[in-house]
Amino acid sequence: MGIPTFDVGSVERVLRPLLETPSEQTDRFEDDPQIRAFLQGVVAPQLEQLGLHTTTDEAGNLICEIGGGEAPGLVLFCYAMTHPAGRMVDPFVASRFDGEDGATRLRGRGASEQMGALAAAVLTAGTLAERAADLAGPLVLCVSPAGETGRHDTARSFLSRYGDRTPPAACIVGIGTDNAICVANKGRVDATIKVAGVAGHSSMPWRTKNAIEGARLVLRCLEGIALAGDHPRLGRPTLTPTAVHSSPNATHTVPDLVEVTVDRRLLPGDNPEAALADIRQALESIDGWDIDVEPGPLMYPSEVAPDSPFVDTLRAAFAAAGHPDPPLTYSHGCIDAGLFSSRGIPAVMLGAGEQEMWHTIDESVALDAVALTAEVYTATALHLLT
Repeated sequence: MGIPTFDVGSVERVLRPLLETPSEQTDRFEDDPQIRAFLQGVVAPQLEQLGLHTTTDEAGNLICEIGGGEAPGLVLFCYAMTHPAGRMVDPFVASRFDGEDGATRLRGRGASEQMGALAAAVLTAGTLAERAADLAGPLVLCVSPAGETGRHDTARSFLSRYGDRTPPAACIVGIGTDNAICVANKGRVDATIKVAGVAGHSSMPWRTKNAIEGARLVLRCLEGIALAGDHPRLGRPTLTPTAVHSSPNATHTVPDLVEVTVDRRLLPGDNPEAALADIRQALESIDGWDIDVEPGPLMYPSEVAPDSPFVDTLRAAFAAAGHPDPPLTYSHGCIDAGLFSSRGIPAVMLGAGEQEMWHTIDESVALDAVALTAEVYTATALHLLT
């Protein structure tokens, strides 16, 4: 069974409407009506035009399942939400231009981060629809309304659909890796450290207990925590304060509460509960302050061995599609591959788009790179499912 090729015209027909329809992150996150409209008004019709049926789960995931075999399937997990347009001029015009390397590119918000991979997944779904009767297991395309939120909520909702069903054999998270296979990434557990004091008028500080002073001790203590672990490609874990908020927010008032948010990066194999316990234990050394540590969102680390069967399959897919052996990469960022891996489902990140272009004012993606992604997705699905 031959591997189809995709011309840049076909790629542009799918990608252009994705780039011309805003689906930016807002403070409503996955519940933003704009993102729901993007999924139901653009992505779903594209799939339905290919003769495919879509459903939507409680979290807003748009799901398309192709083939009904009993064998374990392959998941393409993609994203709808983009980074905010910010200072990008004409972020939703999808302008076409020739890059310095001569490749034809489309410019637009999300082009290099989520949308190139999503367009490739739609093209793959259309090809597999024509061969659905030959599939021993299903290809499942899930387009999450997330993409920038740093949480596993929508992926967890998607996986809940399996219940007692056979779980997927593998998952490709569709995000820009410049068509390298990203085999591992760090995880993250956030924590909010609350320091309580006594509020009062700042003209009489001796009658107060300034929570900012307690927070200063907390920040010093955090600097002294020895983080265990060292990964040959990901290096050491990190612990980084990312936000400080005091209250009440009033003039001439000594605050009685300061909240310090920290980002604790996790290496593959790290226990998030142990990471939080290290923080709590260190803060116990601070006398005279009421300090509480509340866990925040958790994203699991992920790692697939470079010589694993799934990576071998992906490499074979590149070869079958007539492309050179891809490089393997490692990411310090967090992605939903970690949740799949935590459930025993091998997961990698793979897609068109250069990471250095994410969130930039001239974000774009090469059309032939998207075509390559679609060919590799298709070859992988055919290898695993036929």
